[in-house]
Amino acid sequence: MIRTIEISKTPLLGLALLGLLQQKPSSGYDLVKTFSRNPIGRFSSSPGAIYPALRRLEERQLIIGRIDSGSGMRQRKTFRPTAAGRSALKMWLKRPIKREDVVRGMEELLLRFALMDGVLTDAQTLRFLEALDEQLRAYLAVLRDFSDSKMPLTATLALKSGVLGYTAQLDWASEAIAAYRKRCLDK
Repeated sequence: MIRTIEISKTPLLGLALLGLLQQKPSSGYDLVKTFSRNPIGRFSSSPGAIYPALRRLEERQLIIGRIDSGSGMRQRKTFRPTAAGRSALKMWLKRPIKREDVVRGMEELLLRFALMDGVLTDAQTLRFLEALDEQLRAYLAVLRDFSDSKMPLTATLALKSGVLGYTAQLDWASEAIAAYRKRCLDK
């Protein structure tokens, strides 16, 4: 029986690690290299953060480590998600998108999206993108309707930057939706 995990108690770095381990079981060293070589490093490429995060995931029984004795003198511990870890990852990826996520958590939303392949179905990923599109449109409408003639120029320009940034996110979401709709039709 799979235990219910309180996913909100897992920091974003832990969720990123769990998602990467779902894609490919890895050692701590391999994960440090992965984080240092690509954009996911934004969450941390520090061994001082990654190894303790792995230890916490293991203590919570979301991952399990196995010592691999290779041909070298050093032993490696390779981690993989447990059934509870896979369940927790899936719950996090499927979590509904709220306005607050779009306003303050786009980075997490994009991380969730990046880790969906192999965990969620294409239809579930498409629903995620459609919900993101809906929330982006709603928030952009609020930003575009906001006007205050007494705002200083710097505030006006900062607001314009926000509108342009969210517009770019919306354009990307529309392209991603089209790609996933095509992928679903092609199957």
